[in-house]
Amino acid sequence: MFDVSQTDGRELPSLGVEALTGTVEGYEKLLSALKAISPVPISEGLLPPGVHGAYYHAEQRITLSPGMSEAQTIKTLVHEIAHAKLHALPVEGGIIVGAHEKDRRTREVEAESVAYTVCQYLGLDTRDYSFGYITGWSSGREQTELRASLECIRNTAAELIDGVESRCLDRPAPGACAAEPKEAYQGQEEAGPDLKSPLNLRGDFQNHSIGVKQHGT
Repeated sequence: MFDVSQTDGRELPSLGVEALTGTVEGYEKLLSALKAISPVPISEGLLPPGVHGAYYHAEQRITLSPGMSEAQTIKTLVHEIAHAKLHALPVEGGIIVGAHEKDRRTREVEAESVAYTVCQYLGLDTRDYSFGYITGWSSGREQTELRASLECIRNTAAELIDGVESRCLDRPAPGACAAEPKEAYQGQEEAGPDLKSPLNLRGDFQNHSIGVKQHGT
């Protein structure tokens, strides 16, 4: 039985966003990297219509809907990993023993902002999907509430990008070469991306082996 109260990341059709289409170059390697850095197991399984993925708190696992495009699969997986890292509830003996400090709207905005930031860095343009999703969940929120989430969005996105780069680009894992200058985020002339806003990052992974071939909307 699908119990939404025990999950995070349920993407609602009513938000008016269309599923992503397209293939992703280096898809298998990228998917493998994301699975490796996920704090919980990942599998495919049946979910309610219109739901692309879910993070199950009690079972501490991520489920992805089968049959999605490569672009949608990557975007959804990053979204759910963000939930697992940012919003996991304490569990004892398979029973949730805590409660969320943040409300559902805040959690969804944070997870999708992380997904958008990471995917943009990877050269996967999810703006049509992500902007609609974030707009739907942030409707009615004050700017001060949204700004409060920026630090955790920035840190989580940077952590995931580090993990993917260390596995997909054969770079050292984060912290392995602490004495050397950090090069993980070098873009044009900057030492790192501007992550003050989750919607500012424009990745340059198109110069590497990972990218997306977009089809449709």
